[in-house]
Amino acid sequence: MLKSSLCACLSPLLALVLLLVSPFATAQQMGAGMLAYEEGQRPRLVTANLNAGSVTLLERDSGKRLKEVQLGGDLRQLARADDGTLLVTDYSGNRLLLLEDDLDLAKAIPTGHRPYGVIFDAKRQWFWVTLFESARLQAYDTAGNLQLDAETAETPRGLALTDNDRLLLTHAMTGQLAIYDLGKLGHSTKGSSLPETTLPKPRLITLAETHSVPPSGKTSDSQGLPRLLDGIALSPDGSEAWLPHVLWSFSHPFQFQSTVFPAVSIIDLDEEKERVDERKQLFLQINLPSVGNRSQIVSNPFAARFAADGKRVYLTLAGSEDLLVFDLSRSGKSNNNRHRRKKFQGGAKATQLLRHLPGQNPRDLLIDGDHILVHNAMGQDLTRLNSGGSGPFARVTVDVPHFAKLVETDPRPEPLQRGERLFNLGNTAANSRFPMAGDNWMSCNSCHLDGFNFTNRYLMAAHRQKSSDNAINGHANLTNMVAGDFVGEYLRMTQQTQGGMGHDTRDGAEVVDPAQPQPEVKVMMEDLHAFVTADGNLPYLANWLRLDAPRTDPAKAPTTHPKAWLNSASCQNCHQQAFKDWSESNHRLMGNSHPYYKVVQALARETEGEAFGQWCQGCHMPQQVMTGQLDLPKGSHMFEQGGASLIAAHKAGEPVVEEGTGCVLCHRITKVEDAGGNSAFTVNLKDRESYVFEDAAGGSLQHWLAERQINARPAAHKASYQKDFYRDAALCKSCHNEFAPGTGANIVNTWDEWEKSSFAKAKDPAKRRTCIDCHMNPEPGNGGAPVAGQSTENGTMKARLYRHNFTGAQHQLVGLRNPDLEQESLALLRSSATLSARIEQAADKNQQLVVRVANTGAGHALPTGVADFRELWLALTVTDASGKVVLTSGQQVDGAVPDDARLFRKVFGDAEGKPVGLKFWRYAKLLEDTRIPADGWRDEVWPLPADAQGPFKADITLNFRTYPKWVNDAVRAAEPSLPEPPIVQLARLQLNRLQLTLPPLPVTPATEPQS
Repeated sequence: MLKSSLCACLSPLLALVLLLVSPFATAQQMGAGMLAYEEGQRPRLVTANLNAGSVTLLERDSGKRLKEVQLGGDLRQLARADDGTLLVTDYSGNRLLLLEDDLDLAKAIPTGHRPYGVIFDAKRQWFWVTLFESARLQAYDTAGNLQLDAETAETPRGLALTDNDRLLLTHAMTGQLAIYDLGKLGHSTKGSSLPETTLPKPRLITLAETHSVPPSGKTSDSQGLPRLLDGIALSPDGSEAWLPHVLWSFSHPFQFQSTVFPAVSIIDLDEEKERVDERKQLFLQINLPSVGNRSQIVSNPFAARFAADGKRVYLTLAGSEDLLVFDLSRSGKSNNNRHRRKKFQGGAKATQLLRHLPGQNPRDLLIDGDHILVHNAMGQDLTRLNSGGSGPFARVTVDVPHFAKLVETDPRPEPLQRGERLFNLGNTAANSRFPMAGDNWMSCNSCHLDGFNFTNRYLMAAHRQKSSDNAINGHANLTNMVAGDFVGEYLRMTQQTQGGMGHDTRDGAEVVDPAQPQPEVKVMMEDLHAFVTADGNLPYLANWLRLDAPRTDPAKAPTTHPKAWLNSASCQNCHQQAFKDWSESNHRLMGNSHPYYKVVQALARETEGEAFGQWCQGCHMPQQVMTGQLDLPKGSHMFEQGGASLIAAHKAGEPVVEEGTGCVLCHRITKVEDAGGNSAFTVNLKDRESYVFEDAAGGSLQHWLAERQINARPAAHKASYQKDFYRDAALCKSCHNEFAPGTGANIVNTWDEWEKSSFAKAKDPAKRRTCIDCHMNPEPGNGGAPVAGQSTENGTMKARLYRHNFTGAQHQLVGLRNPDLEQESLALLRSSATLSARIEQAADKNQQLVVRVANTGAGHALPTGVADFRELWLALTVTDASGKVVLTSGQQVDGAVPDDARLFRKVFGDAEGKPVGLKFWRYAKLLEDTRIPADGWRDEVWPLPADAQGPFKADITLNFRTYPKWVNDAVRAAEPSLPEPPIVQLARLQLNRLQLTLPPLPVTPATEPQS
């Protein structure tokens, strides 16, 4: 039998965990954000107060606050051991907090990214913990010692324990439930004398993508992908689990009232499978018409709880701020002989909607006798409801609207608190004049779970439309791509996707003009902006770049002084080759010294607003962003050799804000969030190993003393500046995947292309290659094979050395500084493709030339990047047996590649299908994609004249130019000192006797082969 849901259901997304001791003995098998127990004969309640960063102890009967302890962070869930020890998950702080029974802090435990769920296992005396972003499940003993650390499926979140020793775990962004049989926990030594606990393979249930049949009955429309799973409600008889979630329907353009829907899925725990026909969905089982026979919409289901007798389920709707009641006593059993209109009713239906509860953003639930306590996450208080008893006509009513105040003083600025409230608000009645949602439909949180973090990439993955039809998987019709007039953009987003701010006027909303909003509305959007640009979200608005530093101004993103960044020249004495390679690479000079970037950056600022430049700068000039410099620096180092300006500044003791990715920037990245690109990493400067005189002038006695300190403790230096994940291709993904802010249109997918290739997926590990294997190789073009070398002067010889040359396709600019680096780039380019050709007979019996370009060396598409800014094409000349030229293609005309050339590229278009040119961030449709995928090939076909006689001679070349002429012309007009980029021959095929070869006739047992 499973533990009672009264005690065993795990709370969802945030909040209060419920943990009851006597008289609710089974409550100890439960994790959440609100926890009830008995202290002697005194009923107590403990809550985790989310972004207020505190834990509060209350009298359960009266709601009196006995103690509040400020711990900082974002405290999501807590669980209580038999001895009274509490374990709390700090979601933003990447840590666990072990508290004594009196709430005093005993231990802070660092973890992987975003610990969320926690539950106490009385049998083993363990706390189970989910690491949401790290995809791990951990177990700790009551002293806070790690007992088990196992990889799970993606995005583990909510937890529940059954009394037959099964651990249930939701996977929020993949719509899955994992069931672990803890009775099968294994033990292995792995070379150690101490046994190590191993987790058994789970039963993984993927929630169904159900379909509706339109009136025509011919096609089946998806009702959406189950997403945002969090809490688990277990029935008292142990037969089923209820999983609240939403459905994302992204198979069409994002539209108000047709994209996000509330749902609850039912899992049969005896058979361990989903009861698909019993799913609760809007307009079906969740369907309570109003007096005017209009369906009452609800949003963001969060926590479910069964009544003690199992006859009712209570469900909070965090977005629309409601409580829904399902009456299971009226559900009946499935019967295939029922009238077709009565079939598939999905079991229990909602029988009561307690509309718009008194608190703000109701999330967790706790059932205490005839009372139901509701945790209001944004209001930081509790509401007490009366269940009305267990009779068949019982109705839930509000008992005490604000039963208990949980937080005395919220340390966050008030605009940030109000902004978070708006972000989570889908209640149209909360501000009927200027609602955030029309018809209570959805909130920002319905898609952007917990704000802006790595869950963003799951929105992209859920995009079901062809990019040639619609590449936008976010907000369309933006005027300034968010970063310009952000107030107007937030209003357009709210109106078009949520129906708020006057888009849906049926409930009395006033019309709002995004260009000239009412003063009250403007203040609301400024508050929302405070939350959007909070440190854990998008502090610089247009990208995912984050600086791990306190804010000096609550209204502004954290910034550093230029002196906080060590000049990369200070590293050169010990890392001479690395400094030399890097100083002349494009990774160093990606800003003002990169003329193509400078022109596009200026255009972006001109068309979208000055702040939009930070979207580009997050990858190209991150130090500028994090020092608060919005203006582009003056001057260019396009021709500079050996990092001369950095060395000069170092000798003079002058601080310098470097272009590109400097030594300290890259080697102090402490977290990669994998949001799908757009500089999704965190830089920490304050916690690194530092040295006296480290910023002293180069060549001085003081700087010599600083280097001696490094040599005295090399292990500490390495630990501070080298992380294991630096070898992970996901670090490269941070900038080499790119999407447009706001619209979400994927512009660059280099990492995704690699992930699908044999370079990433080869069965033989020795044949796998990551980005750095090829692009940081001492011998570019060798297929990523290891090359031995030393990374420090007089250092140990490594079997595989990674150079800081960052070899890539942009050979032209590095060649201006270092011809050797240019040749390395060309060697890498020339290793990417091979050519072959044949003459075939066309359908009209005439001959045709087929040229195959095979991508044999690139671990991504050829070309990759913003691929309409790369020119890769075939040029050929074919002569017949008499020497007459019968075919030419791809020959330049006045330096330009002709329109009829066979180009390998992708071309971006706007919503009307017109090429967007340099404004690639305005991409809405993919007009053309002729690139060659990794491991793939592309055949290009030309008909030959009907009277042409072979054998033929063919001269075929695969040509490359870093940018097409129309881009070069625009850039060279702004940067006259930039030479014309050369055309490079990547491959050449010369054939002298090319002729039609008919395939042999098929061989059968009755015939002999014929020619």
